[in-house]
Amino acid sequence: MTQEEMEARRREMEAEIAANEAADQEYRRKLKRNIILGAIIIIVAIVSYLVLKPNNEPDVYYKNGDIDYVAQADKLRRSGKFQEVSQFRGGYAIVSDGKKYGIVDVKGNIICPIKYDAIESNYSEHYPDLALVKVGEKYGLVDKSGKETVKPIYDEIGSIASGTMEVKLGEETFRIDTQGNKVNE
Repeated sequence: MTQEEMEARRREMEAEIAANEAADQEYRRKLKRNIILGAIIIIVAIVSYLVLKPNNEPDVYYKNGDIDYVAQADKLRRSGKFQEVSQFRGGYAIVSDGKKYGIVDVKGNIICPIKYDAIESNYSEHYPDLALVKVGEKYGLVDKSGKETVKPIYDEIGSIASGTMEVKLGEETFRIDTQGNKVNE
């Protein structure tokens, strides 16, 4: 092989090496781009799933066709909205935020606002469709829509009998109806 042939061969090899290096750099650049795009797609997919994933917890727990009040109370406790959830009675439970009390239905909807110092009974046989609430040392009644039907101004409220109840206000004792109106005896 002559000197010129060897020089031409060397230049061909250098050109081939340069072309291989350029192709290798292009391959590495595309590989990095594809890895970054793949990572972004995976992150977006994970975030989208977490944001849009369905809530597998039911609105209300059922057992044998009836509402499972124990499981429902536990769910409401875990929700973080309430510090205390009493036992459900008649589909309602007394709840507390740690300072004040209110009443919720089985879905956790607030029926009676969480603003009372105590709730003595919720929609029981003593006060059908009414809850006995306490503000300071005074008692009143709240209906299932959260409306105060009897303002909490009384020192004592007796059970409902024939649509009326005996109340004590200071030293005076008299009867009122479930709307808080004084009843003549």
